[in-house]
Amino acid sequence: MKKRGMFLFGAGLAAGLTSTLGLGRTKKKHATSLPIFYAGTWQYYDVERSRTHQLEISSELKLSIDKHEISANVELIDEHQLTYIDKFGYHITIQANEQRPVKLIDEADDQTYVITSPTDNMDTQ
Repeated sequence: MKKRGMFLFGAGLAAGLTSTLGLGRTKKKHATSLPIFYAGTWQYYDVERSRTHQLEISSELKLSIDKHEISANVELIDEHQLTYIDKFGYHITIQANEQRPVKLIDEADDQTYVITSPTDNMDTQ
């Protein structure tokens, strides 16, 4: 019985050490690569204003719409979304799929826009 207890103690100790040291688990996408994933020049079409807007996200995660910098702070960033909070407390959320940002949700206007790459529209012209 003592051997079994010692074995269980040893196995528990080994499991605890490997999880503490980060062994035995592959790490997900490194957080420093996330800004690069979202960075770029995108566009979206505003049906209410019948206008295409240019959306820019810098590698420092600064947000600009139509070349005007938006005063907003990053609240959350992960593989699925980048959320800003503006100076009025409204959220601007950029949702992404596996390849790129695909949707912009503007809480202030209560609107959702499909994000496209500027080259997407060039192919259809």
